[in-house]
Amino acid sequence: MSKKIIVQEINQSTENQSFINIDHLKKSELLDEFAKFAHQTDQTLLTLVTKDIGQALEKFRKPFKYIYAAGGLIEKDNRFLFIYRLKKWDLPKGKLDLGEGPEEAAIRECEEECGITQLTITRALDPTYHIYDHKGSYALKKTYWYAMTTKHEGKLVPQVEEHIERVEWFTKDQIQKEVLSNTYPAIEAVIKHIT
Repeated sequence: MSKKIIVQEINQSTENQSFINIDHLKKSELLDEFAKFAHQTDQTLLTLVTKDIGQALEKFRKPFKYIYAAGGLIEKDNRFLFIYRLKKWDLPKGKLDLGEGPEEAAIRECEEECGITQLTITRALDPTYHIYDHKGSYALKKTYWYAMTTKHEGKLVPQVEEHIERVEWFTKDQIQKEVLSNTYPAIEAVIKHIT
């Protein structure tokens, strides 16, 4: 089940909502609140409020192992490239190697996961964040996303050791009909520019 966490400033619209004030939580209390939220089956939204968004985001990040990743939304001839991994449509992405920048990592990961070449970054997209189980605790992954184009003409090759079963091109209509119903909220956020 996908869940959302919102961090927002305290204001009048928060008065009648259920929320937790992050400003008063210690690191261990924040992690406890997250674990409780993660295991509840009837709650899909956790709202954290604060007086200072920047400070609250830094505080929220501290209890988690922080991982950086990068990936791409690749376009060619008005079609967009998706991978099918773990029974969901996804975009190619992966962790940054030591000393590697996000743009370099995004191109490398797309090439490795899809067997694609001749990628050109056209612009940066908004980053996404997601939390997942990691070695008995939790990791918070920040993924840098880039819009890309390609002149690749060859066959696409899924990286099976990364559990990728298929690599396919989709039109905007196909994305609406086939991808959006079977993808992750973070991927929906990335592809909102094209749907």
